[in-house]
Amino acid sequence: MTEPVPASEPFIEAKIVISSDVRFLAAIRHTIGNLTAVLGWNDSESQAITLAVEEALTNKIRHAYKNRPVGRIQFEFRTEPHALVFQLTDQGEPPDPARICARRDTLQAGGFGTQIMKDVMDKVVYRTTEEGNHVILTKYLPGNRHAPDGPL
Repeated sequence: MTEPVPASEPFIEAKIVISSDVRFLAAIRHTIGNLTAVLGWNDSESQAITLAVEEALTNKIRHAYKNRPVGRIQFEFRTEPHALVFQLTDQGEPPDPARICARRDTLQAGGFGTQIMKDVMDKVVYRTTEEGNHVILTKYLPGNRHAPDGPL
């Protein structure tokens, strides 16, 4: 984790733990849409960011928990200097790196959500640790379209 945003800058840091139930997607979608609007993205950009995060959540429900609503997903979001970061963590089945693909120009089903995440977000990282399976989605704040000096 990087250093917190100075108090003079608008910031948010939150953690929500939800069951792997698709019924919660609408509430999360609403939260992300409002958050991105407050942070300065226009409607089109807010909708794209919301869709990318929703795809990450849906993948956790569908693949890590096989559509069973009994799993836990930890959904964190925070501002960091120059960026908005979403981190989703589950304790379900780990992703198969060979199956995490972004598909373009193919008729084969699957992979489009991953492609949306990669197209919309500035950085997408998958990681498996003792705490679970993580996907970290980073979007640079409006006016900071390029990576800041040093890692996020």
